[in-house]
Amino acid sequence: MNLSKFYKVGAAPVLALGLAAPALLVSGCGDDPLGSLNCEADIVAKIEAFQGAVDALIKVSGEMKGSVAVACAQIATDLGETGVPDVGDGTDVADEDVTTACNLASAGIDAAISASGSVSIQVIGGKCEVNASAQLNCEASCQVDASCDGGSVEVRCEPGELSGECSAECTGECTVTSGSVTCEGGCSGTCTGDCSGTCAATETSGACDGACEGTCEGECTGTCEVVPATATCEGSCKGGCSVEITAPSCEAELTPPSCEVDAECSGGCDAQGSIDAECTPPQIIIEGNADLKATLEANLPAIFLVFEVQGALVVDSAVYVAETAVGVLEAAIEVPACAASFGADLMAKFTGAAEASVSVNVSVSASASASGSAGG
Repeated sequence: MNLSKFYKVGAAPVLALGLAAPALLVSGCGDDPLGSLNCEADIVAKIEAFQGAVDALIKVSGEMKGSVAVACAQIATDLGETGVPDVGDGTDVADEDVTTACNLASAGIDAAISASGSVSIQVIGGKCEVNASAQLNCEASCQVDASCDGGSVEVRCEPGELSGECSAECTGECTVTSGSVTCEGGCSGTCTGDCSGTCAATETSGACDGACEGTCEGECTGTCEVVPATATCEGSCKGGCSVEITAPSCEAELTPPSCEVDAECSGGCDAQGSIDAECTPPQIIIEGNADLKATLEANLPAIFLVFEVQGALVVDSAVYVAETAVGVLEAAIEVPACAASFGADLMAKFTGAAEASVSVNVSVSASASASGSAGG
């Protein structure tokens, strides 16, 4: 994950807040509760898209921070570290407590590995699906052309990232939610059968019953890259289905709509969809270190999810919020009625966005610390 862009723009909201505040205050924020009726529709749509993105960012930043804090604190406690902060259930955790908990978890993992040997980590699954319905609904108000059709999730998702339920032959990857699937290819999970490669664990008969680095010919609990036509994919099929998939979702940002929409407004909607993504943590299987097995299998999924999967989506969207906030404020300030109606709320959103961006940075950095030690 490239965080350089995020760090570079991280101060932008604070700087712009100071520059924009006098103008917003002079405009008499909140004096005219009907002022929004005098705002042009495109400005209102731009403001509402920005507000929606900030609300989503504030919500998910707290969730990320809480889940990482609880997981790191539990690992540190289980491994006997002292001075672990009390993070409770993860609600309203201070940024510094997240950092402290994860640094202690990292130290505990390092000590356990030094004392009893390396640890092998198998990561199965873990994904985020953008909230396409929220994004498409938001974009409806961003249309410059009234006849514009933003397109469905099937149209706007890159083919290789589209997933869903497949009632026929899954010609792409199949990720099972429970049980296993017959596999004839790579298996990012446990392979039970023949492994043409290196198998982490074998039965007395010689058959593989563990992670397979190679091709799996048998049952795969996780994601199978090649599923025979005779098998049923009881889970999510990604990359191809012989019939139209149902419950479609996208595991990447949607491509821009083909018709003309306001760029800043559409960007706010895109941020909403990405930030409010539905994320599933991976399954973690630990081998080679009994001292670490229980606590890492229970707590690493939340940490890996933030660092490896969810963090990238949220960081990119936080960058958008920071980069476009000034333009949204300027658009509101230029129309006195808009400034009067939205000014005070925009100031609060602006401050909230800056604070949430900092928390996202803390969560990603802290999760990197703990997951890095485990990966070592």
